[in-house]
Amino acid sequence: MEPRLTLSRYAYAVTAWLFAAGILIQVFLIGLTFLGGQPSLQTHIGLGHGLAVAPLVMIVAAYTGRLPRPMKLFTWIALVVYVLLADVVIFMGGSSPIIAALHPVLAVLLFTAIGLLAIRISRLVREPQ
Repeated sequence: MEPRLTLSRYAYAVTAWLFAAGILIQVFLIGLTFLGGQPSLQTHIGLGHGLAVAPLVMIVAAYTGRLPRPMKLFTWIALVVYVLLADVVIFMGGSSPIIAALHPVLAVLLFTAIGLLAIRISRLVREPQ
């Protein structure tokens, strides 16, 4: 396999695993705020916005690494879910508590999608070409 493809696939893998870890850290931070009595909401918000880089890097790496079409599609879906989670649902929460309640649901969906993508790319980078 040509070096550029290998590098892109490794970049995708590292980013996917870091993104999944970031989502878990987000859950910990919000739990720390609401259940642990430690004010970490601002850290949760800041990290949440910082995680925006991950799906963007993954999209670029998906194309430069020539990943299979389903992986590209799910990477785009992960970006859409992230945008809904971080920017749409959270800002509509004040006017609609039901929409705000979608925030953790979308986080679970996003974690699942990113976790599956991380597992799949890990298998791909280990396969002999």
